[in-house]
Amino acid sequence: MADRTTKERKLIALMVNDLGPGLGKKEMADLEGEVRALPDDRLDETLAERLNLHHSASEVALEQALLHVEEHAWSNPEGFTDAPDMSHEPRPEERQA
Repeated sequence: MADRTTKERKLIALMVNDLGPGLGKKEMADLEGEVRALPDDRLDETLAERLNLHHSASEVALEQALLHVEEHAWSNPEGFTDAPDMSHEPRPEERQA
């Protein structure tokens, strides 16, 4: 049985895929908050609907369908790592003599 955290991540991945890569940090935080606020039964219903499963689909069918949902770097859609940008030429004081 897939745990709640996995289900939340998979639903967010599906939603981000639909919305596109232009989500900012605030939008992602809002989206994550909305998904986390869903009651367990509503989370399962929403996943079943998004995965084109019947509402009466078994937990096994849902889990099998979730295996095919790819999770990309949705928590960081711009590909930023929050690390300093080291792709620039070093400043004079950064250069080694």
